[in-house]
Parts: sequence; C-alpha cells; structure tokens
Amino acid sequence: MSKIATPGALQLVLFELEDRSQSHLIALYDLAPRYVFASRDGGRSAETAPAKGNFVASIKREFTYHGSTFHLTIQPARLTKMVNRDDGTAQADGQTEIEYEVFPAEREQVVEHVVRRLAMDRSRLSLGGENRDKVQMRFTLYEIQRELKAVGHTLSIRDIRESLTILARSRIIIGKPAEGVKKGRGANLLESTAFPVLAIRSRPDLIGDEGGDEETHLQFNPLVSSAIRNLEFKPVSYQWLMRLKSPVSRWLYNRLSAEYDYSGAEAPGDLGAKAMTLSADEIIKNSGMNVWSRRRDTLRAVTSAVDALVEEGILTSAEKLYDKVGARIEGITYVMLPSAKFLAQVRKAQAVESANVAAMRAITGDDRRPTDFVPVTPATTVETRARRARRLTEEAPRLPMAEAG
Repeated sequence: MSKIATPGALQLVLFELEDRSQSHLIALYDLAPRYVFASRDGGRSAETAPAKGNFVASIKREFTYHGSTFHLTIQPARLTKMVNRDDGTAQADGQTEIEYEVFPAEREQVVEHVVRRLAMDRSRLSLGGENRDKVQMRFTLYEIQRELKAVGHTLSIRDIRESLTILARSRIIIGKPAEGVKKGRGANLLESTAFPVLAIRSRPDLIGDEGGDEETHLQFNPLVSSAIRNLEFKPVSYQWLMRLKSPVSRWLYNRLSAEYDYSGAEAPGDLGAKAMTLSADEIIKNSGMNVWSRRRDTLRAVTSAVDALVEEGILTSAEKLYDKVGARIEGITYVMLPSAKFLAQVRKAQAVESANVAAMRAITGDDRRPTDFVPVTPATTVETRARRARRLTEEAPRLPMAEAG
C-alpha cells in the first residue's frame, strides 16, 4: 500500500471527491486529441519500429476548443524490448534488444483515466518541485490493476508499467496560432508529457505481475497542475467514461460535459435540454480518430460512437442529417439532445464547483480564482472537508438523481 501524503494545499483537498462514481474533467487537456487509435483496415498503428538510422515522424493535428483553433504535436515514446534473432547480433539466449517507438493509444487513455480517479482519493496528492508548484502522486501498480478490474478492464502489471512509461515519454506540444503568422507558427501553451516525472521502483528483471506492490511516483502534466491550482476542473461521470467502449464516445462525453458548463450563467442551474450539433468531420478532426480507407466505414464508426451515448442514457436522442450526393452519403450532422440523467450530472458538478469556490473564499476571503497554491494546516484540511461535505449533503435533496444508470 502506498504511503499517505499530507495535501498541504487547499486546492489538493478540493480536488478530492469521496464519490467514486465521479472523475474530474480538465477541459483543454482532456479534449485535445492526444492519443493515436489504430483503424481496423490497417491505418496507423500506435507502435512503429523505425528504420535503421531513422525516426518515426511526429503526428500533427488541429483541434478547436471554445471557438479557438489549437495546434497539437504528438511525439512518440521510445522503448526497448527483447526479440528473437537468428543473426550474429543475438545474445546467448537467442534474443537481442531493439528500440521501437510507440504513440499513446486507447490503453494509455484508460490508464490515465484510472490514475486521475485515484488522484481524487483523500490525501493522495502532494506538492513537489523547487517552488512547491508541481502536483505529484504516489501509488502502486497493484492499485491501478485493482481499479481497472473494478471498472471492467483487465491489464497485467507489465502492461500497466508499459502504459505509464509511454505516457511519461510521449511528448505533446499544444500551441495556439498567432494572428497574421504562417500556419503552424505561434506560441506554445504546453510542451511536456502526461507525466513529466515517473519513478517505478520495481526492478526491470521482474516478470509478469511481480513487483506490482512497489511504490510508484509521478508528477502530473503542467496543464493539470495549473487547472488544480486555479480550480478549473469539474466532476464528470467516471462510470460513464469507463463503460463507454469507444475512445471517440469518451471524447464525445467529455465534449458534452465541457459544452454544458453553465457555471458563469446568470441563472446557474437553469439547464434546458438544449441540443448540441456536431458534424461527423468535426468529430473526426477533434477526437483524433483514424479514418478508414472507405468514407462510409469512417461515417459508420462515428455514428456508432454517437449512438453509444444514446444507449448509455447520456443522450435522449441523436438525430442524423445526411448530406448526400446522389445515393452516396458524403457527410452526417448529428443533433444530440442531452438526457435528464446527463443534465443531473451537470447540476451535480455545479454543486461541487460552487462548494469549492465557497471553501476557497472561507480561507482566503477572495472570490477570484487563485494564482498560487494556498497552504493549509492539517486542522484546516479536516475542517474544509467537513464543511464542504455538509454543504453538498444539504444540496443533495434539491438535485435530481445523476447516477450513470
């Protein structure tokens, strides 16, 4: 079992959530298409062996967030593995070590979701770095494995270790193009990996599930750390995220959750069933999904991802508007109507966000978002948890049920 850290900062306490059906959405970071998914007809694979003396090219994408365009570059992680060889380079056991490059894929997406959920456990996070502004976490690989099993995913300790390593080595660059400059140029908002620091104490010679109880330490991406510091996170349904089988469906759920953010509205909580409209091409571009060689197969995959949200009860309906040339379907626009359950989840998230702002105000006396981590004593930590829990309990009877049915 990993050691219990002392949070030491108010924001780390407010990131905690006892309700294990919930996770936290960090919108820009979670909506960026940071993963590479392989298509069924031989599209780009997450793993690539570079030719001798060469390297695997980075993947460059564009995506939109709140009406702004961002550039994204994904650089692969470089790993090593032992393979069987018949030539003279082989070792005595007939194997030799090779290097290969791999992009973070669906497996890494699921593992990162699980790490995020564990980070919300009580006293799990702490601050590190020279300026005490880096959010870090300790856990064991067995904890990741148990949580994966609890939400219907099975991975070996070896696979979990490899996924964490890929997330720690694959670099992502997010930039926003400046006006009046050439495409591809502008200021970078982020250049880092998902976990800039990763230390797994288990020995590399251990095999299978050996070493799973050794302590693991990681540091979160700077965008995640700054979002926690600024209270720019919101609860979403962890159950829905884990039950949705398609990574595109998970992205769609996160996009819906980000869109239905009424925390700044004049009448918070006044959430009408306003439909959200997205085209298939918008979903393809912004989710990072691979395209099939045949357009109709790509559109079928997008439609399946949208329909999965209806099946899970996140959407009441998803009407399809077809753009045809003769009998051929060239494009689809989806008009998605959120369900009562989804809107209840949004209201539940608002209640937590309001409670966090109130807790911050009680300590700092300021309504503005913090720009630094606010230190707290152990006594203040206990009082803050109790005060927030009491407020959320009082809010609960006024909120509709939000369980992910």
